[in-house]
Amino acid sequence: MSKISNESPKNIPSNFGVTFRSILIGILLCLWNAYWLAYAAELIRPQFLLNFVSLFFNAIFSLSFVIFINIFLRQLAPEKAFTAQEMLVIYIMVVMVSTFGGHTMMTFLVGTLAHPFRFATSENEWANLFWHFIPDWFVPTDEVLNGYFTGDSTLYQTKHLFGWVLPVVTWTGFITILWFIMICFNVIIRAKWTEQEKLAYPIVQLPIQMVMGQKKFYQNGIMWLGFAIAGTLELLAGLNYLFPQIPAVHLNHYSITHWFSEKPWNAVGWISLSAYPFIIGLTFFVPLDISMSAWFFYLFGKTERVVRTGLMGTGELYMAERAGGAWLAVGIVSLWNARKHLTIVWQKFIDHRTQIDDSDEPLSYRMSVWGLIIGLLSLTMFSLQAGMSSLGILGFFVIFFLMAISITRVRAEFGPPSHEILALDPARLLSVTFGPRFVGAPNLTIISFYYWLNRLNVSHPMPNQMEAFKIAERTNINRRGLVYVMVLAVIVGVLASFWAFLHLMYKHGALTVHGYIVGIGREVFERRLERWINNPTGINWSGTQSMGIGAAFTWILSVLRHRFMWWPFHPIGYVMTAATWGGLADFWFSVFLGWLIKFILLKSFGFKTHQKAIPFFLGLVLGDYIFVSGWSLLGTIFGIPTYVLWSP
Repeated sequence: MSKISNESPKNIPSNFGVTFRSILIGILLCLWNAYWLAYAAELIRPQFLLNFVSLFFNAIFSLSFVIFINIFLRQLAPEKAFTAQEMLVIYIMVVMVSTFGGHTMMTFLVGTLAHPFRFATSENEWANLFWHFIPDWFVPTDEVLNGYFTGDSTLYQTKHLFGWVLPVVTWTGFITILWFIMICFNVIIRAKWTEQEKLAYPIVQLPIQMVMGQKKFYQNGIMWLGFAIAGTLELLAGLNYLFPQIPAVHLNHYSITHWFSEKPWNAVGWISLSAYPFIIGLTFFVPLDISMSAWFFYLFGKTERVVRTGLMGTGELYMAERAGGAWLAVGIVSLWNARKHLTIVWQKFIDHRTQIDDSDEPLSYRMSVWGLIIGLLSLTMFSLQAGMSSLGILGFFVIFFLMAISITRVRAEFGPPSHEILALDPARLLSVTFGPRFVGAPNLTIISFYYWLNRLNVSHPMPNQMEAFKIAERTNINRRGLVYVMVLAVIVGVLASFWAFLHLMYKHGALTVHGYIVGIGREVFERRLERWINNPTGINWSGTQSMGIGAAFTWILSVLRHRFMWWPFHPIGYVMTAATWGGLADFWFSVFLGWLIKFILLKSFGFKTHQKAIPFFLGLVLGDYIFVSGWSLLGTIFGIPTYVLWSP
């Protein structure tokens, strides 16, 4: 197979893909995927997070299903077969649903909304602490939650439906506006990152090849070899879970923490040597300097823990705060490096007669800027009406959008298998930088209801939107039409996700399911908000200092990277592992293996051999995804425990 090009195929007609039937099939798959994501996150034991990794399991499986159906259509009625662009539009719609469906956001949102009134007691005094700061239109009334928590009930009672309708409409509107704001910014920055800097976008390689590769992809024996290796491992693992007498090779949950039980080595913390085939495959498409930097800084951070904590006896290292500063710095540096392009966009907004061609953009620059302005004003009014102060709103959304830009940049350049950023949300960073006393109880209460947005960041919508635009560019999908399809998928998907979670909870009971839908409420209100209000401390100077160190180190790496071509360390590798947990903590060894294989191929066998190996690594990813998703689907359909590749 030849090198995957960044140029649009010349033999493909333009403006394809956005058709009535692709939208219809996309909506149907959005509905199914909303249910599948919810069931896998809350009902399957062990819990399976289909959208925890950057390339969503359920989306690739859904695309495979459409391709499979299309094979029969081509044989039976060739004129009815889907075009490649139509199938990719369907895939993008499923991806949009997956950005908020399931564990990574909707579990947290629904679980937060249902928690504060039901679990208030005379001992915790929530009624006096923060009840009066919660708007009535945020949450359902307590009387409709009995069946939700206990199960053996139904959503389809009049009081249940009416009890939830206002919160569902409220948060659907909030999500739609916020997701559209991110679409607008992606439009504004797209040309800079995609056409000028020509970033790699590793995550889009597989879905494009699945649809556009045609015979070169599916008749390639090397691809099927990779598929067979990964698929066999996951097939045996799944059978072993159901029938323990069947042998299996387990490469995914191998911890070596017990090797470091003595001082000072026990300060290293949790560490694994897990080998995930799909992560090895995805890492193959990452530039060597970035993948090398990722595993190097992970080990560097572990060494620092041993030296500072194990040998020197240093107390809290504030690694999370350092990582937070590093991520914010990536966003700031990205905006600074794009300042000339942003100036051009602003000129186009001020004077539409300016000779700047934005005809190929998903939205015009003027509409995008207006979308940003109106959207941000809408979120500001929403938050003000909810009870936040102007400074609280400013602090929250500045941090949120800087993090969003950072994650999108990292995905476009690195395409990490996962970018979990736990405990680096705006509320945490604001409480460290300014102290809970300054932030204030009203702001902290409302921000707690925004926690679902950024608790994990693994399925963040903004990088997925940018990758959708990259797919459209590569395959000549109608970009203007695609924007409206993406917004439609968001609205349908949010409503479907609410329905799926509420349907399942009233049937099975939130207190009895295997997921985190009750646990998130305890985390938000017991371990965070209650503590902040009861202990309104001031500025955490050590944490703030650590944030500054992380930001400064990231900036220094960026400067060295631009000044010296030989400099080996990339700032993105650092931010991905700055905390030494979350992100690539589960996957660092797989990233190392992917880097090592690519390094050996390039240095020992040359570029041609590297290119010939590309289908093998795509096959690794596809084989992993098909069989792992298949086990999850089996558990969802038959309601039985099944093997999962990754579970919290």
